[in-house]
Amino acid sequence: SAISPSSADPDARVRQGGVPLFGVDNPARTARWVAGPDAGAPQQARWVAASRSTTSRAASPTCRAHMVRLRNGLEWPVLGLGTYRLTPAEIPGVLSAALNHGSYGLVDTAISYKHGHAALADVLRARDASPPKLQWLQSKIPSSEQGYEKSRACALRCIDELQGCSEHLSLLLHWPGAAKLPSNSPLHAELRLGSWLALQDLYREGRVDCIGVSNFDERHLRELEGADGVAVLPFVNQVELHPLLPQTELRAFCAERGIHVQAYSSLGQGGLWSQPALKSAAVNLNLNEAQILLLWAMQKGISVIPRTSQPERVTANAQGLLQLLEDPSADFSPLAALDGLADGTHFCWNPAEIR
Repeated sequence: SAISPSSADPDARVRQGGVPLFGVDNPARTARWVAGPDAGAPQQARWVAASRSTTSRAASPTCRAHMVRLRNGLEWPVLGLGTYRLTPAEIPGVLSAALNHGSYGLVDTAISYKHGHAALADVLRARDASPPKLQWLQSKIPSSEQGYEKSRACALRCIDELQGCSEHLSLLLHWPGAAKLPSNSPLHAELRLGSWLALQDLYREGRVDCIGVSNFDERHLRELEGADGVAVLPFVNQVELHPLLPQTELRAFCAERGIHVQAYSSLGQGGLWSQPALKSAAVNLNLNEAQILLLWAMQKGISVIPRTSQPERVTANAQGLLQLLEDPSADFSPLAALDGLADGTHFCWNPAEIR
């Protein structure tokens, strides 16, 4: 169903699985980021290069309850599978469980993850003829490959290694900083801009379907927004997000620019399990605690990528969640108590330290 986004409430902009297409509230901003600043190219060419789907941009900003629409018009699953710390031996069982369940539309990985691309690609290519085919595969460029030339070369390797594994490929910059530099080095900004321009070029060349960032805070995104040569802002920002760290201000900033927020560490690494509000919501909605934490984010339009090394938990985490999101009579009011838990706790890294 259609929604009426409110710039004051980031949840209202994405609730029930819909996001406003970029620039719905601000046509002037749309012209800046769709057309881009490169005045040397014809207007129509610049539009297509930035959005790659002018027809989709005019479509309804909402789609199925368990999908959101990126501002380039492509549908994006709210439930994906995380693979952080999984070994090559664990990948086949976990990945097969996710694909067999049918609710996981995305698999998230990274070059720096110890299982590597090969373990994932082997499983996905072996299943290529067996439906359902994975909709999205997402990987990330590591901090050791920051800068235009290194990031472009790394991204091209990713594209080659993951070709044919999914319908769509998404590539993110994994971290706003470059490896082996002090956190306050001014080189971080220069190198990550170069990295972003490399991904932007690959997107405009049609080599990849989605480009984004991970662990970028508002300051990092503002720098991109104002940088010379940037004609396409990230479509996705993947950040640590859970009831203790709801990222409310960052989500509002991203919503205004059509940047979809994807959560990692949604389960809080076990640090949320003792919260009475979580236990109460689990009882009221007849779900387990992990499902409550995932549903809390998903019903706000935030996509999640829970990870586990146990195939049975892959199934248990997803069981019934998408059906609940699609139920127009579903009552999510028991989840509201989790909104009061925010205290700024990071279980992972804090990107604010990176200049």
